[in-house]
Amino acid sequence: MTEPQLLSKLRENDWSNIPSAPGVYWWYFALPDLDRLRVSELCEVAKLKLRVAADGKVCLYHGMAKNLAQRIEWHADQKLTLKCLQSGFLSTFRFTLLALNDFDYLGGSTQINDFFDRLSVSWQAANSRDDAESEERKELHGSFHYPLNIQGNRRPELLALVRHLKDSRRAYKRRFLNSTPSAHVTPAALCS
Repeated sequence: MTEPQLLSKLRENDWSNIPSAPGVYWWYFALPDLDRLRVSELCEVAKLKLRVAADGKVCLYHGMAKNLAQRIEWHADQKLTLKCLQSGFLSTFRFTLLALNDFDYLGGSTQINDFFDRLSVSWQAANSRDDAESEERKELHGSFHYPLNIQGNRRPELLALVRHLKDSRRAYKRRFLNSTPSAHVTPAALCS
């Protein structure tokens, strides 16, 4: 596993430091984010085993990728279009952070990109997609907790938080899709 690297530096280097191999990755957050994202409110943090980076950031999300460079960039830099929101073709992780922070979806990507830029990410390349999937399963069922993972996250310590994540995402999507009058949604707006 690489040492966690600041996302803003990876963005500056146009993601070139990240391999295009399959693998797994970990996202690290500053300690105040435990309160900001309601993790400490909805979980007994003292009972969670979180990965901790040398700089004190804690890992709250884990995933796997067929291509690490593409997947990390997708999470951190995906464009916010109405088409993505309507179809659900939006990074689950990015969408969760948009909802939890209540960032203005229609206002563009600046808020969420700025938030991502202060996160750190580490990764571990795998020999194949199957190996990456196996590593992800082991990690998600291992001793560490990943509070912001939604899919398959059935840890009893995280159930209230996972419910909150799902509810927040549904409410956020409804709010932004319903706040856009259909008269103002043109085909160009959906694809830009």
